[in-house]
Amino acid sequence: MATFQVPSLAGLGGGRNLRGTFERMVGSLQAQIAINAPRDDDPAHLTQVVNELVDQYEGAAGSLFGSKPALRTLLVYQGETTRDAINALNLQLNVGLINRPAFNSNAFMEINELTQSRQVWPVGTPLQTYLVLSTKTSDDIANLSVVVQTSTVTNETAAAVVRAEAEAFQSEVLLATTRQPRIGNTVVNVSANLTSQVDAAVGSPDFAAQLVAASTTFASALVEPGGFFGPGGAIGRRYAQLPNVPSPLGISDASTFANLQYRQIETTSPLVLHRNFSSSSNRFGRFLSADTFKSPTDAVRRLALDQSWYGTNQAYFVEDVTVPANSKVYVGRVAPIFQGIFQREAKPSLYPGMASQYLILNTRDPGIVWDNFRATGT
Repeated sequence: MATFQVPSLAGLGGGRNLRGTFERMVGSLQAQIAINAPRDDDPAHLTQVVNELVDQYEGAAGSLFGSKPALRTLLVYQGETTRDAINALNLQLNVGLINRPAFNSNAFMEINELTQSRQVWPVGTPLQTYLVLSTKTSDDIANLSVVVQTSTVTNETAAAVVRAEAEAFQSEVLLATTRQPRIGNTVVNVSANLTSQVDAAVGSPDFAAQLVAASTTFASALVEPGGFFGPGGAIGRRYAQLPNVPSPLGISDASTFANLQYRQIETTSPLVLHRNFSSSSNRFGRFLSADTFKSPTDAVRRLALDQSWYGTNQAYFVEDVTVPANSKVYVGRVAPIFQGIFQREAKPSLYPGMASQYLILNTRDPGIVWDNFRATGT
């Protein structure tokens, strides 16, 4: 059984340093998950480890910080967010909606992002993050409604998957909105409406159609024009929305661009870009840049190459990448990331990003030339 070891809390004033204590505890949770269940571990074991560690982590939070309700609430939300994300993925694996490689990849990314690599502090989470989370959840549920019509997944199973997705989404938003109750309350209400619609449809002969309708209602409430986070919405009107381009990117790719902003272009002549990498595993990638960097460290920071966990790109090398004419390319700036609560960094830091970013869709296009391999900075 995995056992959560409380980290040293020296210098944090017994929890009076709210942010410092939160980061120390969360960093320890992340590290202990990695130690007990390394990446690509058996999915059932990883899920068990997460649930065991979260139970003990939340127990420690209540025991240590019972007199500090704001801190205790934050820590519990963090635990539930991590648990819900992995349990939702495990359910999808068990019912055959995803395979083991997809589970391992997605679970790694979920734990990584939730515990290290973005600004989850209640007063620091960019408002656009809620648009990303809502859009991803909306897309996942819409995809499920298609799967239900073409697979042997039962209505009950589909409803359970929707509930798990909604719970994971809601937990993540609540973690980030303990000081923004308007946002948290809205998400709770919309999520409750979604699950009640889907649960009520179980057993109905037109379950799939009702699932589509529930998904549409969810999207309308949060991400479509007039939706809470969408164009013209109560929160959405405060920031630039996703650009209107002929072939829009999925939300996961769009969120790698600063402020979710990018342009779609078609090259009229060969375009020479650069790819920083550190091994054969990350030499050929979809993300390129027009910029060159004076050192690997400079590249890591300006390209926001996450250095936590496993399989990182340390940008030791660079090569030229010639993209042929008549190629579709997405152009913008690299989004910053927040990284390093526990490993590799003395303290949490913002990788500033903002280098030029070019996204290509097919790295194996035979017209693309990868050459002039050299050390970064030379």
